[in-house]
Amino acid sequence: MDGVTIQARVYAGYAKAARVIGIAYSQYRPLSATAPLGNLIASAVLMALDSGTTYSFTSPNEYGDPTWLALINDASVLTGDYLVGNNGGINPNTYFIAGKQFLLPVLAIECNRSIKVTRENLNSGIGAQPYSGKQSTTETDILGATGALWPASILAGGRKEAGVALPAGTKNAGWRILLPPSVPVVLTAGDMVTDDIGRRYAIDGAELTDLGWRVAANEVHS
Repeated sequence: MDGVTIQARVYAGYAKAARVIGIAYSQYRPLSATAPLGNLIASAVLMALDSGTTYSFTSPNEYGDPTWLALINDASVLTGDYLVGNNGGINPNTYFIAGKQFLLPVLAIECNRSIKVTRENLNSGIGAQPYSGKQSTTETDILGATGALWPASILAGGRKEAGVALPAGTKNAGWRILLPPSVPVVLTAGDMVTDDIGRRYAIDGAELTDLGWRVAANEVHS
């Protein structure tokens, strides 16, 4: 027996478990930068989620941890796909598949926000120019758009703005943003992220890993 056969049997075992304890989710595969949920692949993929490092279903997930181990009944679900369903809450729950590593558990990331990413339009003129600081009116959407936001994980963490805050001010807080490997653009420092509740973040650095984009950002208050 070779590794490919073993992997097929592992996925078959996941499918059997998901058919017993899984919940139905809709599967979406991003088509473009402005269509993260525009391509419905399947409407009833069964998935069960567990926290921790092994499938034990004995402890809840904790604050600040968006990662889950997934049991899925369909091996055609790919990394970068979104799964949207309702696992008992008021609102739909959204996850993206971050990893299907060989012979290892399937890794899913829980999305708590939806975002778009914009990039500043650079002035190309010579001499005196208008104000060139970051402002939404001079930015172009590069990922997502109004009505087509990308589900993402945004959690507190990372480096907080340095320096001393003014008496009536606050320092910009650090945040960690996770996006799927299916994002079709290259994110760079200086890009701006706007989420579905109106908060804005400036990207300090963005790393593309085999599990997707890992972004360090600071919340911008002005």
